[in-house]
Amino acid sequence: MNQTPNALSGIVRELHHVAIAVPSIAEARGLYVDLLGLDASEPEHVADQKVNVLVCFVGGQRIELVEPSAPDSPVSAFIEKRGGGLHHLAWRVDDLELALSTLKAAGVRLIDESPRLGAHNCRIAFVHPKSTGGVLSELVEEPHSNS
Repeated sequence: MNQTPNALSGIVRELHHVAIAVPSIAEARGLYVDLLGLDASEPEHVADQKVNVLVCFVGGQRIELVEPSAPDSPVSAFIEKRGGGLHHLAWRVDDLELALSTLKAAGVRLIDESPRLGAHNCRIAFVHPKSTGGVLSELVEEPHSNS
């Protein structure tokens, strides 16, 4: 059975995506899109995080290939230290501010105490891996429809 880390229990709605750090989206695309046949969006630059993101889709699942766009990107440091691979799990939430305040009140260590803009106009915030069983976790609030 799939379970969220205890620190996130009751806050998350579902897994939003799995993020994989890659040195090169162009090279990784060869595996995920060309060989495995996943559908993909156009790459998107996320300036705040100094990364380029390629979202791949298979069935109802979403995998984000995350490439550093600058030497001082946190993903650059990750790749230098660990090599490419699983970077984080992202969890969909309905209300990011409420999720963050609930976690903070419970003593959960946050990387981001307030939302910031992520790929595809989603609002995001990261939770420190020391509070989620060693796995970097991202909270994602999808853009709300105005209709």
